[in-house]
Amino acid sequence: MRSKLFSVAYGSSPLENIVQLISAVVIIFEHSFYIFDKRRYLQDQQEFVPSFYVALEQYILSPHATAVREAVSLAVHAYQEAMKISVQGKIIAWMAKLLFERSQEEKAKAELTKTILEISLIHRLPRP
Repeated sequence: MRSKLFSVAYGSSPLENIVQLISAVVIIFEHSFYIFDKRRYLQDQQEFVPSFYVALEQYILSPHATAVREAVSLAVHAYQEAMKISVQGKIIAWMAKLLFERSQEEKAKAELTKTILEISLIHRLPRP
């Protein structure tokens, strides 16, 4: 199972791998809950496979996995580019520069978080 779970995340940077894995896990856990709930309601007595494994397989085979991977990659690259931007100019005081860079970093982190949340919500698996 571990190798299947890690197969959903392969990016160019550790941050990209982590964000891809987190996005996939959120989608998979949500879907596994619906599978579990449906089985419980229907009292499914067929061959018992944990709902997480079923959800993982469905996610890997779905077009959502590729879409999430691509969207996360774009979001992380945009975040990394935003973090590279430095204040230009020679006469800026070190304190103003420090405050500006912190506010830019906070904005970039907030934007990445918002984008990842949107990606996870847009690419949810359909309810069983």
